[in-house]
Formats: sequence, structure tokens, C-alpha cells
Amino acid sequence: MNAFSVGSTTSESSLSEQVRRYKSKRFKEKQEHLTSKKDSAGGVDADETLQMKCIKVLVANFESSPTHDGRVESKHLLEITSRLPIDLDPKQSAVFVHDESYWKRACLDPNSSLTPSECQIVEHGMTWKQLFFEHHLKRRLELFDDQGSSAPEEGKEDEKKEEKETVEDLLEEIEKYQDYIFSLSFKQLPSHLEVDRICEKLPNLTKMDLHYGINKIGMEYDRRLFGMKISDASCVAKAIKDSMNLTSVILCGNLMDDDLLRMLMTGLYKSSTITHLDVSHNKITNHGVRLLAKLLGTKSVLTSLNVADNQIHAEGGRYLGRALRSNDSLSDLNIRLNRLTDEGGRMLLEGLRDNQSITKLNIGSNNLGTESMTALSVVLREPASELLVLDMSSNHLGDDDIDVLFSTIQRKSKLISLDLRMNSTSPENETLARIADLLHTNELAFREA
Repeated sequence: MNAFSVGSTTSESSLSEQVRRYKSKRFKEKQEHLTSKKDSAGGVDADETLQMKCIKVLVANFESSPTHDGRVESKHLLEITSRLPIDLDPKQSAVFVHDESYWKRACLDPNSSLTPSECQIVEHGMTWKQLFFEHHLKRRLELFDDQGSSAPEEGKEDEKKEEKETVEDLLEEIEKYQDYIFSLSFKQLPSHLEVDRICEKLPNLTKMDLHYGINKIGMEYDRRLFGMKISDASCVAKAIKDSMNLTSVILCGNLMDDDLLRMLMTGLYKSSTITHLDVSHNKITNHGVRLLAKLLGTKSVLTSLNVADNQIHAEGGRYLGRALRSNDSLSDLNIRLNRLTDEGGRMLLEGLRDNQSITKLNIGSNNLGTESMTALSVVLREPASELLVLDMSSNHLGDDDIDVLFSTIQRKSKLISLDLRMNSTSPENETLARIADLLHTNELAFREA
């Protein structure tokens, strides 16, 4: 029998056949396979450094045992915060997470309640952390239920209801991130919480923008749900009086009448820090304006007042004009969309003859006419007048009034912006183009000054 055919007639392969079928295996591939295998206990790579394993453990246990600057080197702390989830308990993250990259990630996350238009850090002290917590507090207040529990957010009605909480729980939470709240705002407050209690927890508060409405009410409309109540006005007045750093108060669209304004004035009278007050889109009449005029005395620090879209008539214009004669702080006055009429406009503008502080005035949509234009011409000719921006749109100014205005501006005026749209001028009036040229010249001179 041939030696090379041994086994060919049996079920066993010959030695030569086994050699031909044999394929060598590299030990290195086996080793790579083993090193890439995941540890079934911890889910970490076998070739991970001890340092990285520690970082992962710290991240996994951050909420129960938070890590802060004093315990971990800064380079490792940045690595930890970069791996933290953005849904951490705000009471923990406010105290222990200071990396702006984390807060930017939390604000810009697609699942965040913030919209792209709300992610403007310019309006929030140029810090993402401040933006996050000011928006977070806004959402907490808007969704806080008057029955002592947090109302479910839109789209989450089917999820498990949150545990019931009291106002004390909310105030305790606010204390954790109070240093990052400079602006308090909400579009609805169904619980009608006592705003002064919230403001007590905010030592850095500089701005309040409060709107007592209801978001997306749909077919369940109820007039009683809208507007500020007497109790709300009392709390806001107390908050204004007690806040040491508050400079801006915005109370638009709260169905505020003279009685509610009188309640607010108890706080405004005693405040020496408010420089911007906006009570537009309410129901304030002449009596309310008479109260507001008292804020424009010789000791006033108010620089901006907005009473647009209220129910102010000619008598209200007289009250404001009288107050502006001796005022030297107000620089911006907006009384648009009221009912001054030509008489009220004249009395208001006559008060500006001796005023040296007003630089921006909006008296559009007030049925103004020739008498008001005559009074304005006198104001613009005054050497002490600092009026730069004027809006007289949507009134009843005719071609003759425009000619008088052009003559005044040509002779002596510092105006750089003037809105005369929607008046009773003829389409072929060429004086408007001449006024525009004069304003352009004044603007260039103002920029060069």
C-alpha cells in the first residue's frame, strides 16, 4: 500500500489532507477579540483606564452623591459635566454644576421646553445657566396648580402624575437657584400665588414681567380666568416696595383698571429704584393717569413710561403735560392708541416746552390735528428740547400741518426719526420727502457728534 494513500479508504483523513486543510490562526486576533469584549458586570471596556472608570461611576451616581470643585480637579470635572444627563434635579444641578457647556446643552436640547427664539442669552445676562433657571422658574409658576400639585405639561397628560407639592416646597426649590434669577416672568398664573413671597426668595431680582392670562384655553374660555385680581395687585405692590434692586416692571394686558392701579401705586410710590414702567393694553382712564403723574415729580427716577392702548382722554393729557413741566428724568413716553383728541394732544405737548429730558415720544393713534401740530412746532423750536424720535402716525394731520412741521424742522430741530404714516395727507404731497431728507441730515450730524 502506498504510504501517501494511508487512510484514503477509511473515514479518517490522511495526514497530508489534514495539513492541507489546516489554517493558522493568529494569537493577536484572539487577543483583540478578548480586549474588545464588554465586561458583563459593569459594561465598561476591559482596556479602560482606572481614571475613566472612576469618571463613569461619578457620573452614574452624581444625583445621589454630587461632585463639586473642591473634590475633583477641574480637568476631570469638565469631563464629568460633559457626560451628565440634562434632566438632573434642578435643586442639585444649580448648586454643583457650573460649566456653561452643560447649561448650553440643556437649553438647546431638542427635548427642552425652550424654543429657539427663547434661547437668547443676550436677554439673560449672557449666561446659559441664568437663561435655563429663569425659564425653568417661569414654567414652574405657569404649571403650578392651585390645588397644591404641579399640573402636567402639554403632551404629558398620560404620564404618571407628579407627587403633590405645596407652596412651601416650591419656595424651598427656588432658594436653591435664587442667585441665578434676575428676571421673573410668566404668561399665566392659574394658582394666583402670592408673588411677594416668591420675590422674597429672589435677592437679585431686577425685572418683573407679569401677565395674568391663560395659555391655550381653547373651548373652555371663562372671562374670570383672565386679568389681575385685587389680591394679585396687593402682592405685586408689596413685592415692588420690598425689592431692593428692581428696576423694570411690566404689567401688560392684565385688564387693570384704576382701582387695581391705585393698589399698585402703594408700592410704586415707595420704590426709589423703578426706572421702567409698562402698563400698556389695560383699562386705565384719566383717574389712573392722574395717579401715574405723581410718579413724575421732582424726585422721580422713572426714565420710561408706557401707557399705550388704554382709555386715556383729553384730561389725561393735561395731567401728563402738567407733570412733565417739572420732570427731568423721563426720556421715553408712549401714549399711543388712546383717546387724547386734538385738545389732549395740545395740552400734553405744551407741557414739553420746558422739558429737557424727553428724547422719545409716541403719540400715534390719538385723533390729533392742527392744534397739536401747532403746539409741537413750539416745542421743536425750543433750544432746550432734546426730542429725537417722534411717532405721530395714524392721526388726522393734513397737508397744511405737514408744511408747518417741515418749516419748523428746517429752521431748528434735532429730530432724527419721525413717523407720519396713516395721516390725512394727499398722495402727491412732496413735503414728506423733504422732511425725510432733513431727518437724514440730522441723523448724520447726531452720529458724528
